[in-house]
Amino acid sequence: MKNRNVIVLLRVPFLDKIPSLKTLIIYLSKQGYHITIVSAYNEKYPQFDFQLDNISICLVKQRSKAFEVPTSIKLLIKSVSVWAKRRPKFFIGGDASANMLLLRLSRILPIKYINFLLEYPDINSSKETKSLECASYIITHDQWHSAFLQEHYKIGVKKFLFLPNASYTPMCYEGENYLYGELNIPMDKKIILHSGGLGKWFLCKELACSTGSWPDNFVLVFHTSHMVNTSPYYKDMINNIPEKVRFSIQPVPNEVLDKLVASAYIGIALYSVPELGYRALYMGLAAGKIGNYLKCGIPVIASDLPSLDYIKKYECGVLVTDVSQVGKAILTIQEHYELYSKNARKCYQELWNPDRYLAEIEKNIFRS
Repeated sequence: MKNRNVIVLLRVPFLDKIPSLKTLIIYLSKQGYHITIVSAYNEKYPQFDFQLDNISICLVKQRSKAFEVPTSIKLLIKSVSVWAKRRPKFFIGGDASANMLLLRLSRILPIKYINFLLEYPDINSSKETKSLECASYIITHDQWHSAFLQEHYKIGVKKFLFLPNASYTPMCYEGENYLYGELNIPMDKKIILHSGGLGKWFLCKELACSTGSWPDNFVLVFHTSHMVNTSPYYKDMINNIPEKVRFSIQPVPNEVLDKLVASAYIGIALYSVPELGYRALYMGLAAGKIGNYLKCGIPVIASDLPSLDYIKKYECGVLVTDVSQVGKAILTIQEHYELYSKNARKCYQELWNPDRYLAEIEKNIFRS
């Protein structure tokens, strides 16, 4: 039997915030591969547990004090130990730092690795450049990402395989009221949901301030993917919270997240180009919150960016050039809500659904 061992290395402590990687891990495990996840962990993020026999998890504590052993050193030692035991066909680097660690390992051990591109790289980082160019394959979200990488790096087109940033859970849930119960929101209100990160990159303060012009029967809920109670940005928002704004700051697993998202009326996905630059302009199918909204049949209001033009094409939401346009976009969607909701599911099924991509990844990488 061919080698069916795979090691996934993560420097970041939040696998649950990388739905596409989690989806790939679960898919490969169901195809009979043994997956060992070597990852850092941090108390701010929920620890993951797949409860599948052929997925093993090896965690190292993320450094929190200056005199501790650096997290990267802990991960390198643990990776070598697991490699000696498993001798995997491939490592998968789940984030930029993990791939730079694998580049170092590849110089001392006979390993091959797959660069799972979580975010656009820093084009000024020579180490990140090398970790991309030396990878056996690159799994990225879409053609926007591959075109960017081919423009800036020495990477052949045959190295790329695509996987949108979508979770493994099935299309779901109509008639959910999760957020209504959790936040004691009256059932006559309609929830506009911002799910995921909280910060200036997503124009959260500006979005909250815009709610003053919204109709009275709409409320804005910020659900965060990690604990933000110590964040200065969150504290400032809490101290100046508008009447129509609520916060849900307890992270939840993917299955619960679907129910949470499905209890919303419209999903919001705004990105600041001044803050994020090309990472916003070429967001494409990396925007996990958009994929989650669409999967649950929730229409989307998003930033008017070239790589999000599919929202306009599928008529599953409204694109805005400024936060001040969100109120009007809500009313536009409300006028033809059922059509927008139907199109959201269609867009997910035709463009986002990972089932369309996973078999191709296994065929090209693991069966070649």
